[in-house]
Amino acid sequence: MTPEAIIFPILSLVFGAGGAYFLIQQSRKDVNGLGSKVNREAMKAARRHHNVSLSLMLLAPNDKALKQQIAEMLKESQD
Repeated sequence: MTPEAIIFPILSLVFGAGGAYFLIQQSRKDVNGLGSKVNREAMKAARRHHNVSLSLMLLAPNDKALKQQIAEMLKESQD
């Protein structure tokens, strides 16, 4: 066997391993980025729900029965 016959397969394996490592790292970054976006949207949804609930409770007249009805519709406890 000549040295050229040994070097070419070794270089091919090293290059392929580097490419595989890069793809794995890139896919991990993509998955982590997706998780942070999902978490951020979940927090926004919870904040919007809270804001809408608070707005409805503040806009309702000072009628205790009506406030109780709104609280039941929103599935929130009335303070």
